[in-house]
Amino acid sequence: MSDTQAAPMTLPDGWESVDPPEGVRFLALAPESGTFRANITVTAQTNGDLGFRDWQVGSEMAFAQMLPGYTPIDLERLTIAGQEAGRRLAMYDGPGGSALTMEQWFVAIDGVGHTLTATVVTSDYATWAAQIDATAATWSPA
Repeated sequence: MSDTQAAPMTLPDGWESVDPPEGVRFLALAPESGTFRANITVTAQTNGDLGFRDWQVGSEMAFAQMLPGYTPIDLERLTIAGQEAGRRLAMYDGPGGSALTMEQWFVAIDGVGHTLTATVVTSDYATWAAQIDATAATWSPA
C-alpha cells in the first residue's frame, strides 16, 4: 500500500495493509500463522440498475457457485452511512481443505456496491471476531 493511502478503518492489532490486487480497494493481512493468512478486503463496484435486494441475491448466488462448500450462517439488515445495508456470516472450504469463515458488511451508495469482507480460518474466528467487528464499526464506505 502506498504511504499516502490511509486505511478506511481501524485495523485489528498486528494486521498490516498491503498493496491490493486489481479490483480490490484495500487489503489488510493478519500476522502469519498456518497455511491461510486471515485478511480484510474492501471493494467498490458499480451495481448498474440493480437494487439493493437484487444485488445481494446475486451475491449469494455467486458465493454459492464460486466458494466450495459455501454455507450461509447469518444474514442481517443494517444501516451504514444512512443507507440500507447488511451483514453476512458464512463458512466455506478454503485452500488445502481448511475451513474458512467470512464476515461481510455491504452497502450500496449511489449505484456503487461497497463491501468490507473479513476472512479467517474458522478455528481462529473466535479469536478475531471482536476485533473484526470493531474494525467494521470504523469502516467508512465511499
